[in-house]
Amino acid sequence: MIIQRTLGILITAGLLAAQSVSAEGPVTAGDYSIFANAMTAETLNPEIADLYRIQRSKLNGVLTVSVVKPHPDGTRENVPARVDATARTGDMPASVIPMREIRVGAGVSYVGQFPIANLQIVDFEIQVTPPGGAEPVAIDLQQQFFTD
Repeated sequence: MIIQRTLGILITAGLLAAQSVSAEGPVTAGDYSIFANAMTAETLNPEIADLYRIQRSKLNGVLTVSVVKPHPDGTRENVPARVDATARTGDMPASVIPMREIRVGAGVSYVGQFPIANLQIVDFEIQVTPPGGAEPVAIDLQQQFFTD
């Protein structure tokens, strides 16, 4: 249970630093806020990585996406959504990042892994369909990775 809370805190902390289409921070889609973040997999705590089957390596990146719904009492809840993502580096064609649902307590987030290299800039295209949403929300995220 402590490990699940730790992952939730790690994902939330990482997501709060995310860049989005419009600016730094979340993308708003109706009543929902969508957070996306990319990081080097070796930064994850080994226990958390093992629990959620994430391969820790400086040559692996991790993309996390969360859809958050605020409640009238001021609390927030991560909710299920459809999440599709691709990554592109330089002139190479985009490659699909398989996204997996990760349950953290009652909330849910999405995690995908992809290969990276030192100083590599990765452009992500993320399509998120919040609950009850007919049209996906497009999010562009760019991240440079430092592995050495």
